[in-house]
Amino acid sequence: MLKKIIILIFIFNTSTVFAYYPTYVSQTKHLTTIGYKHNNWRDIIVDSTSMGKPIHDEVKEILSTINNKLFEVVEADAREEINDTPTLRFRKLKRAQLIGPLNTKIITQSNGVVTVELSGFTFDAEVKVDWLGITLYGDVDTSTLRFAADYNVSTGRVYNLRDIGNLQVDIDIDGNGIINSIVAETLDVLQYIFFPDSVQDAVDEAINELNDNEYYVKAFDNVILPQTWIVDGIDIGLEIKDAIKGINPGEYISISLSEWDERYYEGSKYRYYYKNRAVIDISNEYKFDYGNEPVYATGDWINPCAGPGGSTSGCYEP
Repeated sequence: MLKKIIILIFIFNTSTVFAYYPTYVSQTKHLTTIGYKHNNWRDIIVDSTSMGKPIHDEVKEILSTINNKLFEVVEADAREEINDTPTLRFRKLKRAQLIGPLNTKIITQSNGVVTVELSGFTFDAEVKVDWLGITLYGDVDTSTLRFAADYNVSTGRVYNLRDIGNLQVDIDIDGNGIINSIVAETLDVLQYIFFPDSVQDAVDEAINELNDNEYYVKAFDNVILPQTWIVDGIDIGLEIKDAIKGINPGEYISISLSEWDERYYEGSKYRYYYKNRAVIDISNEYKFDYGNEPVYATGDWINPCAGPGGSTSGCYEP
């Protein structure tokens, strides 16, 4: 008996090209909110590229310098310790960075002693190692870091970090189901590298690398200048400079720095826009809050059907 088998093959073109209006960043706003107490709290917004962009660049440089140095320190330590283990070989440090806002508060005590606290951020790293031909990845995360530190008023340098937040380090080994003994051996090595004191030392060394050992508090002297940020007769730049000197007992200056990528849909794919922020608070009398904001615009209609190949290229018009 002859059986006829009919096979129907439906072929779907998976290379469909979508028509769209492209989105792009047409400009950047450099917005600074200056707040101060005068009976009641008052905020004034300044939109100035010439004054705001230097702050943007300074924040970017500060955080980049810290993370680059942190990567360098951690990579050197990880390479040395891992390669000292007979069964392990260092392959690559995939990342080592601070995550979250870097908050610093400098306060002059009533006895004139200046104290400093750093907080608000975590440490994140991933290292790739080889165990006798088997690839493993160690993911390192910490609790939120909180350090006390020393401060040199004349140089603006913060140094000698001391953990006051009971720093916790969590290490996860991913080896795609490898045996527990291999994981245990690798974990022991990574725990030796990334124990709390070593993380603290790495962050301390990275921060001390800034501006030829001048901490970023001092760096803001270069971008928030006296006789530049004057609001209602108040010279905010001069107020910040005086606060940095730490000459008034009971007063403080706090600085928070952060950066992130904002994702937006371009039309055919996602793109990213770089943002950062600096917030300065002087004894809750003056606040200086800078942030950059993108201005999004929509471009002309992009119709791939009108291009070479026309409708035969798999495009369509909605």
